[in-house]
Amino acid sequence: MSELEILQMATPAAQALLSCMVSDAWQATKGRFARLLGRDSEGDVQVIEGDLEESRREILEGASDTSRVTAEVWKARFRQALLVNPEMANDLRTLLSELGEGSGTGHERVNQNAVAKDNAVVFQQSSGVQNYYGSANNNE
Repeated sequence: MSELEILQMATPAAQALLSCMVSDAWQATKGRFARLLGRDSEGDVQVIEGDLEESRREILEGASDTSRVTAEVWKARFRQALLVNPEMANDLRTLLSELGEGSGTGHERVNQNAVAKDNAVVFQQSSGVQNYYGSANNNE
């Protein structure tokens, strides 16, 4: 799994986690995120659940940039977990897919299509990841 693929999974995973933290889905999803990140090791799962609750408390009580900082922290943790356990990717995809389908977290699938022609350059952004289409000579 490439670094880009890992980041493309870690970013929406962190965003979904934070969305759950501030929604009614939290109690139903907290344990799933903890088991996923802890790889079902009971001691690790308990530590991660504690970290998740602490992050949630900070978000609910925190300043305006707390969510951004917390998202970066959890993105890094998802990234590290995926680097150490690439087989976790399928379980993470499944969880994110389930959260995107009527979980009440506000996640919906967005499809964007764009073509860069002649001297054009296209920038698209969704879920915090910006995609660039074009080339040095702008012939794409």
